[in-house]
Amino acid sequence: MPTTLGYAEPVDAEFAQDPFPSKIGGKPRWLDPRHALSADRVVCDECGKPMVLLMQLSAPEDDPPSAFHRTLFVFICRTGSCHSSGTSRCMRVFRSQLPEDNAVYTANTEGDDIEWEQAEGVEAAAECIVCGLHGSKTCSSCHGRRYCSRAHQVADWDAGHKAQCTTMPHAESADHTRRMRRMVFPEHVIVSEEEAEEQAESDSESDSEDIEPNSVVPVTNERVEDSETEVDAAFMEFQRRIQRDPDQVLRYARAPDAETEPMLLVSDTGAPTNVPACEACGTDRQFEFQIMPQMLNYLNLDSTDPHSIDWGTLLVFTCPVSCEPTDTFMPEVVCKQSFSSHGIGQKYLRAYYGDEDAFSRQFESLDV
Repeated sequence: MPTTLGYAEPVDAEFAQDPFPSKIGGKPRWLDPRHALSADRVVCDECGKPMVLLMQLSAPEDDPPSAFHRTLFVFICRTGSCHSSGTSRCMRVFRSQLPEDNAVYTANTEGDDIEWEQAEGVEAAAECIVCGLHGSKTCSSCHGRRYCSRAHQVADWDAGHKAQCTTMPHAESADHTRRMRRMVFPEHVIVSEEEAEEQAESDSESDSEDIEPNSVVPVTNERVEDSETEVDAAFMEFQRRIQRDPDQVLRYARAPDAETEPMLLVSDTGAPTNVPACEACGTDRQFEFQIMPQMLNYLNLDSTDPHSIDWGTLLVFTCPVSCEPTDTFMPEVVCKQSFSSHGIGQKYLRAYYGDEDAFSRQFESLDV
């Protein structure tokens, strides 16, 4: 199965009408709008605050029938310092699915293509005004705004609701709206296309001379001999592959029947091991997709903050049979792999950049 690459694009009118979007940031667009995820399932174990949506991916399956409509949601904590702990403490991923015949969507077959529309009478769940999680709480004064947690109620109050609570509870000033948008990640559409096949070896050798000098490790023919002994093989392959499509933010390669998992690792060290089996059916989870470091460029992060959110790649493992859900939101597994300073060669990087802090700037120098 070829790998599908995802790219970030601005939202547009077509995106607003898509019932099954793939996107970065913003509030979740729930597959089943009658049910919104409860905040207590995405509370960060470090800071105790609700996580926000990093991305959601529409990934329907032909088999089983219960996964005809299928979406994966990835949540992370916005507090950068929390990410120095284990991934499971500050990141979550959930699978949501519906069969073709369901009470939420109807098929419009009037045109050449089937268009799915939300059925009449579907009552959407109450959502948090800040993040879109289940709005189980209301403002105690006006009762006009919903929240997932005390933390987001306070955040909205401080952002501007305090000034409008009793007079215009549903209104927001321009400044209030801007503050609210900064509480989630900026929203972008994820568009996809298949990764191009490998070029012939002669073409690859020719291309290697044209690699930009600000690559993570510029691997021209002259540099390979000097660097190959201290740069690990996984990172070299990672560098080579992303050079072909430097704007990719996601790689999708679900292949349940494959003997090897087509992950693109960033280092020979720190690869995920002992991924737990699906709690619902007991089947060993398998790799489905990975989030690339280029996605960080779309999150409006403070690149000068040494504790800012960072990753080499995020690897998502799911139940390969998309087993019958026992819950609207079935938990899956996300693993983080970081770049290894040993793996890409501190000696090489110091010589290349001329200082001891080169590794921390490896992706600042990569034009993606």
